[in-house]
Amino acid sequence: MAQIVSPPPKESQSPPFLRTLLGFIFDIRVLGVLGQIGFILLVVFGARAIGGNFAENASKLGEAQFICRDGTFSYRCAYDFMSSEAGFDISDTVFDFTNTDSYWYAFYLGILNTLKVAILGVILTSIVGTVMGIARLSKNWLISKLALWYVELMRNTPLLIQLFFIYFGVILAAPALSEAAQPLGLPILFSRRGLNFPSPQFTSSAAIWVAFLVLGIIQFQVLWVILSRREERTGRPSSKVKTGIVSFLVVITIGWVISGAVSETQGLLVTKASRIRELADLDKLMLQRTGLNYLGDLGTLSEEELADAALKVCVLEGSPSETNLTKQLRRMGIPYEIERFVRPDKATAAYAEGKCEVFADNKAVLAAERSTLENPTSHLIIPIKESPIVWSLPIREGLNIVGGASFRPEFTALLLTLVLFYGGTLAEIVRAGIQSVSKGQWEAAQALGLSDGQRLQLVILPQALRVIIPPGIGVFLSLAKDTSVGIAIGFPDMYSVSFTTMNQSGRTLQLFVLMMLIYALISLVFSVLLNWYNERIKLVER
Repeated sequence: MAQIVSPPPKESQSPPFLRTLLGFIFDIRVLGVLGQIGFILLVVFGARAIGGNFAENASKLGEAQFICRDGTFSYRCAYDFMSSEAGFDISDTVFDFTNTDSYWYAFYLGILNTLKVAILGVILTSIVGTVMGIARLSKNWLISKLALWYVELMRNTPLLIQLFFIYFGVILAAPALSEAAQPLGLPILFSRRGLNFPSPQFTSSAAIWVAFLVLGIIQFQVLWVILSRREERTGRPSSKVKTGIVSFLVVITIGWVISGAVSETQGLLVTKASRIRELADLDKLMLQRTGLNYLGDLGTLSEEELADAALKVCVLEGSPSETNLTKQLRRMGIPYEIERFVRPDKATAAYAEGKCEVFADNKAVLAAERSTLENPTSHLIIPIKESPIVWSLPIREGLNIVGGASFRPEFTALLLTLVLFYGGTLAEIVRAGIQSVSKGQWEAAQALGLSDGQRLQLVILPQALRVIIPPGIGVFLSLAKDTSVGIAIGFPDMYSVSFTTMNQSGRTLQLFVLMMLIYALISLVFSVLLNWYNERIKLVER
């Protein structure tokens, strides 16, 4: 049989140099270097185009945009105007502001307002989104459908429309201050003026209690380490959380008692003729005035009789002494009327004229003011027991609300809108994260006898967080940047303050550059923190 010999393969007709060149060009390492060079060139030309555009616009606006204080022209003087007086008021500020303050201070307060909305919004959105995401998977038909309707409504309605609806249709349509809603009888007042709620005030003894608070935190950590090592050594589980919490509460409770007992800085300035030698004597004074046998019978008196019998008190506006005294007067059931003053000498003058029966303040202040009276020896300073922290409650007085803290209508509407809108988006992310956990994990947790809540808390949510956090970062970043929609309802955030500054100063480019940098910085900080947390909870594979 004839043997068939296959012809040898033909050599490539390409010249050796061309083959070498093609092999070099299509080498993955060479392509990577060329790609990086191309990207750098793209960035350089892009920055050059933006810079040229900025310079062209600046020249169109004229040299007046960059006038220095000495009258010369220089780009380095672009922000000299920010040191001038603002000339406008800001309705809602973290710190006091007057129209004579500088543009820089106004811009700073605008940044604080933006951060206030963004930080509170992220915290509340996390809560709302998590609850609604879990509710979407509830076995209860009504709960799951309500959560579904909420998500669909929030995600399919424009943010600005929701903002207008909540501001004009909910906040401004709320009851008047005289008829403010008080949910569940709590010391929270909701009216068209916004939301008023209790706020803590620190007295002089708070420093001692804070020291015990730090000690309690340290003790919690030490106990956690000790019990963890004992678990590793014996193999027996221990209630680390319960033990740590109980020890923490014991320490701060002891600190609360001690700090209140060793500090007596609060006092009342009274006349000797009033026969008040201690706070308990106010009971006898009220009974003598009203002719009653028991303070519990004060409810039988008319409003005019109660007003005549009320204790007249002078205090400094916003001082912890007012909160501390009124708290004890309410506990004792003694009616009172407050007269507030900005300065101690004004309060002392009112006390000397008989407009108030007692003057409540720090003992050192009272001692100094007593020395200015005509006959200091006829006045006494009696101590008042104080707590490290006293809660200032919002109370209606005439046409205003005094005490507590408040959220103005614009801030309340903006915060509610952002939380509800982005809470719907986050709810879907949470739902998807929970559903990404394999069915076997649910069955294993159920086989261990864990309840539904324990399964979610201990098994499902820790694993779902690895899926929830990355897209959740985008939600929080969008929320932080969308605080700028508050300008539509007059909330003085950074964009609103900058817009007003632009109109008054005519400096547009400088302020837009500032806003871009600040928004970029806020987004980067949020992103770094959330990505750091994402790295910590990421599953480590061997």
